[in-house]
Parts: sequence; C-alpha cells; structure tokens
Amino acid sequence: MTAHRPRPQTPAPLQIPDLTLPRDDTTTVRRLIVRDTRRWTAALRAFPLARLHPDERALFAAAATAFSALQERDAGRAGAVLRLPTLAVLLELTAKEGAGADEAALRARGREIAALLLLELAALGALPPEGVAVQRPEAGWPILRTLSARLELHVEGSVSTLRFLPGALALRAGTDAETSLALADAQTLPGLCRVERPYHEIVPGLLLAVSDNNPLSDFEAHPDKDGNALDLGGRPAEAWTAMLRDAVELVQTHLPLLAEEMRLLLRLVVPVGYDAEKHLSASYQEYVGAIYMTLHPNLMTMTEALIHEFQHNKINAAFHHDPMLHNAFWPLVQSPVRPDPRPLHGVVLAVHAFQPVATLYRAMADAGHPMAQSRDWQRRAGVILGKIHDGAVTVLGQGEPTPVGRQLMQEMRALDVDLMRDGTQRGWLLAPEAVAAGGDEP
Repeated sequence: MTAHRPRPQTPAPLQIPDLTLPRDDTTTVRRLIVRDTRRWTAALRAFPLARLHPDERALFAAAATAFSALQERDAGRAGAVLRLPTLAVLLELTAKEGAGADEAALRARGREIAALLLLELAALGALPPEGVAVQRPEAGWPILRTLSARLELHVEGSVSTLRFLPGALALRAGTDAETSLALADAQTLPGLCRVERPYHEIVPGLLLAVSDNNPLSDFEAHPDKDGNALDLGGRPAEAWTAMLRDAVELVQTHLPLLAEEMRLLLRLVVPVGYDAEKHLSASYQEYVGAIYMTLHPNLMTMTEALIHEFQHNKINAAFHHDPMLHNAFWPLVQSPVRPDPRPLHGVVLAVHAFQPVATLYRAMADAGHPMAQSRDWQRRAGVILGKIHDGAVTVLGQGEPTPVGRQLMQEMRALDVDLMRDGTQRGWLLAPEAVAAGGDEP
C-alpha cells in the first residue's frame, strides 16, 4: 500500500470586513496575527543556515531548537515571542529577500535572531533548568535585547561562552568560572557585559523604545523627513510616556474596541524628535507592531498620530497577504493629505488611517468631552472629514480592487457615507477655516 503525503492546505481567503474600524469584536486583527505568526514561523524554519559560518550555524540551531521545544509545550506563548517586533522585522526581511539577501547582512541577521530568541526565552523562564550554552561567534556577540525584561545587553569580546538560563544569563571569559546575571535586576558586569534599559512602559504591553534594531529605519518615504533616527527631542522619556499614556487612555475611553486591537498588535513606539509646530510619524510594512512618532504638546495631535500609525500597522499586516488593488502603485494620483503625488496605495493608507480618527472626534463630541466644545476643535474635525472624503472618492472612483480589497472598499464607502452625514448634521463641514494638525489645544 502506498502512503500519500497530505497536500499543503491553501489558506482560506482573507476576511477583513472591519479592518478599518472594529464593529463587534477584534476577530479581524486576531486573524491577521495568526497569519503573520505562521509566516514568521515558516521564515524561522527556512532560514538559510548553509550561508552562515559554522559557529553562527551552531548558535542559530541552538536557538531554533529551544524555540521549537517551547512551541511543542505552549504554541500560544511561542507565537507571542515570534510576534515581538524586534524579532519579527528580521524574520520578515529574511522571508522577503530570500536567496537575494546580502551575505554579510544575512549572517548578522542570523546572529541577532538567535540571540534575540534565546534571551527572550530566558527572560520568560522558557528554557530547561540546565540552560542553553553557546560559543562566541567569530564575528562577535550581537547586541542582546529582550522586550520581556526590558533590557539591552552589550557582551564584551572577552566572553567566550554564554549560557542562557531560566531568568538569567551565565557569562564565561576564557577558563574563568561562570558569572551569573539575573535578568530581573541586571546590573553591568565590568569587563563582561554592559546593561542598558532602553524600554519604558507606556501602558502594559506597550513600550517607548530608546533603542531600535529595524534595519529599514533610515529609509523614508515622506518628503518632509529624512529617516527615523532615534531622538527624544531633549525631553525625558517620562514626558513621552506620560503624553502617550494620555493618548492611549483617550482611545480606550472613546474607541474601546480599537484600543483592544492596539493591545493585541502594538508593542513599540520609537521616538524621533520633538516639534511644537507639526507632527511627523511613520511605520514600515516589514515592522508590524512598532511605530515611529515625534512628540507634540497637543494631546489631540498625539492621539491622531497614534491611531494613524496603528492603522498603518493593521493594514500593513493585511498587505502581506493581498495588495487590495490591482492598480495600487500606478498611476500616481493627487493625495488629499500629502503634498506629493501618490499611488492609490498611499491614498488607501490615508483614508484607512483617518476614518477612525474622525470617528474618535464624533465619539468625544457624543460624550460631551470638554475639548469638543471648542470651535477650533470642531474645525479640525471638519478638515479631517473633508480630506478623508476626498481620499475615499479618489480610491472608490479609480481603484480596481482585488476580491479581498472589495471588502475594504465596501467598508470605506459605508464609513464615508456615515461620517459625512454625521459631520454635516453637526455643522462641522460648514466651517470655513482650516486648522492644521498640531494647532494649539484649546
């Protein structure tokens, strides 16, 4: 009797009926998270080990073996580790570049993936009691990061062996005895390891990251920016976390389902300067779970930016599985929210980002929020409504959606009709003056 191997299952068509604004639950985002986790798991398993140096290969294999053991014991916990943006961005780039990856970059990425995996597993106590011992790669130790313990470790070249243990790291230099470093209260070990704490809690599960391992951070598509270099703008981390905490609370109060989606997907906010006049934020399709933001003194501006970039995270996750439009990148069209001509893809991003922002304004007005009594605040709401309506008209009139994209277009049309009707009834669309983002808070 001949045994037949089961055929690989074709993923079910993507369902995104409420990708823009969750209606009754967060099923759509959870579904995207599951798909992304599967893709990153596949990238980890398919990493081109043959292209690594033998010592790097041994390091990577040790990490992959330890991670596989966790997957067998607790698949949900393992998936949460894999979705950490510091790790996921490296797996995403590996999957994207395939055989075309530069050898030096691939080797560095392999070392970093392995170190990230092992330290996260150690921080979570998800390693065997005897731990996992690895030798120093020929190219040296990469920076060791763990979001779980909010640490960054810089291991000195004198360290020949690291042993990752549940909740600890043991370091050995040459023939010396091991020196233990407890991750819960890690302190710098002179000559062995420097300890830094670049991750600051905004709310549980969301961190301000004063360290960034995104290889794409220098790439910038916005005409008014030049990359996304880390910069606290001369303000202490506490000022950032306080403002962002207030922004998250505003979303939680008035758009609780959207806030729940944030808790599911968003992990890092990377600071890129302070500006009292304007706000510039960014995100990357390859860096799901992380956003870049400038600090601005206006809470409403910061909340708009938080929602905006989180929305990009959501739709970027969906774009990994479907382009939404057959004509997403050509021809270029005039964008209602950017000065430069944009592909329809960019206009879709803008409308998808701003429709929940407009919904926040409506919810705050319904709740009688003090800010909503200001005429300047209402004018800003009108400006947002006008811009997203122009964008929706452009996309709906010129877009050639894929079958999956039709779901997004249907939601976009329904939200546009609803928001425009509501804005007209409130008188927001009749305001003659335009208030730019970042105007003084009343």
